[in-house]
This record gives sequence, structure tokens and C-alpha cells, in this order.
Amino acid sequence: MDGLFGIEIARRALQASQYAMDVTAHNIANANTDGYTRQRAILGTTEPFPSPEWNRPLLQGQLGTGVEVKSIDRVREGYFDDQIRKENQSLGEWNIKDNALKQLETIINEPSDSGLSSIMGGFWNSWQELSTNPESLTLRSAVVQNGSMLATQFNQLDQKLSRLQDSLNDQVAVDVSNINDITQQIAEINQEVARVKAYGANPNDQLDQRDQLLDQLSKLANVQISELNSGVTEVYLNGTQLVSQYGANQLQVVSNASNNGYYDVTWASDGTKATINGGELKGLIDTRDNIIPNKYRADLNTLANTIVTQVNQLHKAGYGLDGNTGYNFFDPTKTTAATIALSSDVSDPNHVAAASSWPAGGAPGDNTNALAIGQLKDALLMSGNTITMDDYYRSTVTNLGIDSQESSKMVANAQSYYNLIENHRQSVSGVSLDEEATNMIKYQKAYEAAAKLVTVFDSMLDTLINKMGS
Repeated sequence: MDGLFGIEIARRALQASQYAMDVTAHNIANANTDGYTRQRAILGTTEPFPSPEWNRPLLQGQLGTGVEVKSIDRVREGYFDDQIRKENQSLGEWNIKDNALKQLETIINEPSDSGLSSIMGGFWNSWQELSTNPESLTLRSAVVQNGSMLATQFNQLDQKLSRLQDSLNDQVAVDVSNINDITQQIAEINQEVARVKAYGANPNDQLDQRDQLLDQLSKLANVQISELNSGVTEVYLNGTQLVSQYGANQLQVVSNASNNGYYDVTWASDGTKATINGGELKGLIDTRDNIIPNKYRADLNTLANTIVTQVNQLHKAGYGLDGNTGYNFFDPTKTTAATIALSSDVSDPNHVAAASSWPAGGAPGDNTNALAIGQLKDALLMSGNTITMDDYYRSTVTNLGIDSQESSKMVANAQSYYNLIENHRQSVSGVSLDEEATNMIKYQKAYEAAAKLVTVFDSMLDTLINKMGS
């Protein structure tokens, strides 16, 4: 090879510098693009000349042939991706629980003048006031009115808790739909990634899109992610394949009649129930099926049942102003927070049983029954006859506050750790404009030097062709 072989080296240097500058420009353009991973042009030497063959030219060693861009790589650390996605599951679950508990606190609304505790206090006090003048129709009407307010408050609390469960149930369907959309997009990107990889290139922008989708998916459910040599990412939901190299398996929601019609999450392919152990879906299902009904609605039902049973027991044994007995104050067939209601027996205030006896001659009875019902407030009737009804309800409110504080702490801790890992990930994968400006200058200078080299070889060619022999 002649001495002007260097012009080809200069051409390659120009091309490589231009290519690297294009990559730098792409990084700068996407500095504020969510999910973008900075890219780097990997430069390497081209094959030296001559190659080691029997008929190679006799030279004193091999001559370098220049530079080329071997690949365009993403600067990304898989370890941080794994940590982010694991923390995402916890963060998604606790965010749902925390939001639900905050709504529960608003619904319960304690302490307040309009809360159940205050209304219960007014109900017991009205019986105490009636005991001071058991013949007063005004005080008897007040007892009935306060009983109606108490029943209505129970009803409204249960309705609000039920609506909260319904809202969580609707969100389950939304999350399942989102999971299906995301997994379908991942499957489509998988196909494109595999095609590009087959030609030896790196589909960096598509990989960024897929990683962003995987981050979103990990917040919704407990997914496990595995990448094949072909570049395809497989996704599993508790061991069952959600995304394969051939496509995506769909989830669906099916109404469960034995669970108030609330949705079960099942696999669309065979209808088997999907196991959800993390993410927003777990938070939604756990709050809907366990926390609200088994803790708070159950406590309200227990309290309502005790009030109905205990008040009716004393009231039926007492006497109204008409001298009759056996009247129910509350409807004995309605003993839950959702159904508690006054008995039709007390639609007439004369039927309110303030007396425990009825003397001969038609004289009004005493006030002892009104006192006895009023004193139910301080009776140890709850939790194995160890606490009062007021204490039982206060413990429910206190437990709600504790649960809410715990969920807030868990969200804060998860968010703090998530932010820490995300900052680490961004320190590796994020675009630094200062660094890119430095690279821009570096590649610019390299390009200028290569261009100067072309000028030099052009001058040498001019000497060789036009000036030799003159």
C-alpha cells in the first residue's frame, strides 16, 4: 500500500467524529425526556493492514487503518432497575392503603360534633334527661329523635364505607386494564427489539420505552423480569408468564357473587385466579376485602348490634305511658350498621318505656327504666364485658389513627428509598449537560484535526500529481 493510505484513515476519523457528535446531540436533545438513558458512541480501531495471510505484503509490522464506531450503547445499570422495581411494588401498595385510610379518617370524622361518638353521647343523655321527667312528651320525642339520628349516622357511615369499597373495586378493573395495555406494548417492543438485535444493532430508544413500561408495570403488581439473549424481556406474575417472546397473556376481572360482586383477578386464558402479592393491585384488594370490612365495618356492626340488643332488652321489659309493655325501641330484625332503624313501636312517644313498673290505678310509672337505659353508656358490654360501648368505638377510632400513621410512615420510607435509588440511577443514566458539552468540544476538535489531515493529504496528492517532474 502506498503512503497516501492515510487519507482513508482521515475519512474514517471524520465519519467517527461526526457519528459521535450526532450521539451527543441526541443526548442533549433528550436531556429532559422522561425515561431517556444517555447513549455513548463506542469507538474502536479498525482491522490493521495487512491481515496475517501467507500472501500478505512484506511490511515491518501492521499498519493501523483508523477508527470506527463499534456500537451505540446505553449507559445503564441493571442493578438499579431491579431495586427500583422492587421498591415500586411496595410503594404502589402502601400508597393505595394510605389513601384509603385517609379517606376512612374523613368518613369517621372523629373527634367532631357531628361524629358517631357525639351522637351516641346525645342518645344516652336524652334517656338521662327523660328520667328527670318521665311523663314529658317533649323529652320522649327527644329520645326518639336522638335514636333516629343514631341509626341514621350508623347507616351513613356504612354507606360511605361501602362506597369506598366500590371505588376500590372499580380501581381494580382500571389497574387490570392498565396492566393489559402495558404488557401488550412490551410484547410489541420485544418484537422490534429482537429484529434490530438480529442485525447486530442496539435499539436504544425502544429499550428506554420498554424500561419505562416495566417501571410502570412494577408499581401495579408483583412482576418478575428476565431478559433473554435475543434482547426479549419476559415478565412473570408470581411465576406465571405475563409477557413471553411471542406475546402477552391477558388478565381479566370477574365478578365474585360470594364477595358482594367484587372483582377477582383471573387469567383470561383459562379463568384461574391470579395470585397478587404486591403493587397497587394487592393494596386495592387487601383494603377492599380485608381492612375495610373486617376491621372498620365489622366494628361498626358489632357496636350497632350491641346497642340494638341491649336497648331493646331493657325497653321491652319497661312500660310506656299507656301502661303497656313489650315495645321494641329499635327494629330487632335490623342489627347491622347498614340496617339499624327505629322500631315502629316508638312512632308514638307514649310507647317509650321510661318506667320499669306500672302501679295499679293507672298512675304513671317510675323513671328507673330510663335511668337503666341511660346507664348502658357506662356498662361493660364489649370485648368480653371488659369495656364500654364508648370505649369500644374510641378504640376503633384510635386504631384507625394508628393504621393511618403507620401507612404514612411506610409510604414516606418507601418513597425515600425509591428517591435514593432513582438518584443513583440518574447519576449513571441521566444526561449531564456539562459532560455532553465537554464531549461536544472533544469530538469537534477531533473532527477539525481529521479535516486538517484531509487537507494535508490533499496537498500531498497535489504535489504528487501536478508538481513531480516539473
